[in-house]
Parts: sequence; C-alpha cells; structure tokens
Amino acid sequence: MTAPVLEAHRIRKSFGGTLALDDVTLSIAPGEAVGLFGPNGSGKTTLVNVLSGLYAPDAGTLRFEGREITRASMDARYRIGIARTFQIPQPYPALTVRDAVLVARSGSGGEAVEALLARVGLFEQRHMPCARLSQGCLRRLEFARALACRPKMMILDEVFSALSAADEEDLAALLRSANRDEGAAFLLVPQNPPLLKSACRRILYLDEGRIVRERMV
Repeated sequence: MTAPVLEAHRIRKSFGGTLALDDVTLSIAPGEAVGLFGPNGSGKTTLVNVLSGLYAPDAGTLRFEGREITRASMDARYRIGIARTFQIPQPYPALTVRDAVLVARSGSGGEAVEALLARVGLFEQRHMPCARLSQGCLRRLEFARALACRPKMMILDEVFSALSAADEEDLAALLRSANRDEGAAFLLVPQNPPLLKSACRRILYLDEGRIVRERMV
C-alpha cells in the first residue's frame, strides 16, 4: 500500500470557546485529487490553515510523506513541497508578476519562471505590477506561485472564486495537468460544488468541525 503524502490525525482547533475542528482525521495519497465540501462555518478554511501551517492545531498530529510536521511553519512546509492558495489573493502589489513568482521559485532562474508564466497564461503580463492585475489574473498568479515550489501537495482554498467561466475552465485544466503530468496531489475547496465532481476522485464532507462522510466520485 502506498504511504499517504499528507496525513492528519485527530486534529482539534478552538478559537476562544468555539471548537472549529473536532478530531479531524484524513489522509491523502500521492497524486490523489480530493475535494472538501461543507456549509459556511463548517471549519473548511480553518482546516486548510492548519494543514498549510498558518495555524498550529491545539491537539493532533500532521505528517507529510511520513515526517511529522505538526509544528512546522508554512514556509517550511512550502520548502518541502506543500503549496497553498488563499481565498483572497495576497500578492506583493509593488512587485511585477515575474518577480512575484521568482521570489516563490527560489533557486531557479528567470527562464524557468517565464516558462511557468507562459504555462498559466501570464507571460504577456510578466512585467506588470501585481496591483494592476484583474481578478482572473490574480488567481492565475496564485496558482503560478503554488506551482513554483514543484509541489507534491497543493491545498487550494476557493481558487476558482469570482472567476469568469472561461478563466474557471482554464484554471481547472491547469489543475488537472499538474495532477496528471507532475503527480501533484491536491485538496480542493471550491465555492462551485460541480467542480468537485469534475476535478476530484474523492469528496470529504465537513460539518461542525468534523468529517461526517466521504464518497468516491
């Protein structure tokens, strides 16, 4: 049996007196496409923040390729191949698109970055300040920055939010290509439930901080 790329065991997280995550256990296999669905306030974003290292859990353990990462920072996780996107894109507004990706792809030259920008459809905007990008281009930039670390695991929090149908289709194709051609696993949290069926092989349902069921697609 193939070892999971990412495992969470009995994760708990509270904010004040509110229990946001309650004994969440999950595992994602290398190259697996998993969706996370649930109502507003179910704990989806909190779980994404714990898995990516933005929050530390109050209890439980996290492992990546068998290595414990429970207290590892988000930067440390990024360096070992866990990438994420945010609901609200957070670029460096004064940087150009090219430089924003170059920062994320430390150790690689500009040629590799420009090839990545061409792949995500941002080559023509490479010298434009991030602050001038449209919403669709900001989402592409988020995706490019995630791909820049050559991820083994991608955590995508509403990466398709507020996109046109054409931009949504383009980003979905990029996601399928990263999964198929590079073997990157991903956990997708969409606003659009039909995307779960078209992009994922397994769906986890979260409610009141607990995974209440899962099903294969």
